[in-house]
Amino acid sequence: MVLKTYDVSNIEAITTEPLTPESFSKFGDIISADHQIQDNDSSSANYGTAIKIHKVSRITNNFQDAPSKSTATANFNIFRCSPPNHLMKKVDSKLVYSSKVLERHPFSSQAFIPMGCDKSKCAYVVICAESGEGTWHAPMISLVENLDFAVMIHENGVAEEDCQECYFEPNFVINIE
Repeated sequence: MVLKTYDVSNIEAITTEPLTPESFSKFGDIISADHQIQDNDSSSANYGTAIKIHKVSRITNNFQDAPSKSTATANFNIFRCSPPNHLMKKVDSKLVYSSKVLERHPFSSQAFIPMGCDKSKCAYVVICAESGEGTWHAPMISLVENLDFAVMIHENGVAEEDCQECYFEPNFVINIE
């Protein structure tokens, strides 16, 4: 459901920065064993063959506050993503992305879990805007072919409660470092 279109013709280009729990903290949680094993409670699991890192991300379901009061279910969805080549171009050997839409899920948190990425390569871009609950974010932006994400979300099947969008004209320019 489109809520509004905003004129962003006077907004300067935005430059990406590395995704870390610290850089993302105002938007939500990053699930990262390498980072969270140091700071979260953990315990031995699976008869000593694993370390369980406790409570790495909260899962929110606020559909009881939705206008329809329709019950939501917790769902894992898989998104197979490809680069949005129609929104990206090379400029002076740098990749530039034209962000035209942000979306939010006002009654549910989401967890995006990349599957099968080479962690030494930049495989995707995350774009978010500050707003607290229901963080505005761009649709998934893959930089490689066939990047799969498992996505955990609560959904109730009411389109305007599951996902809301805002459009930007002409667009936000994102310089991908």
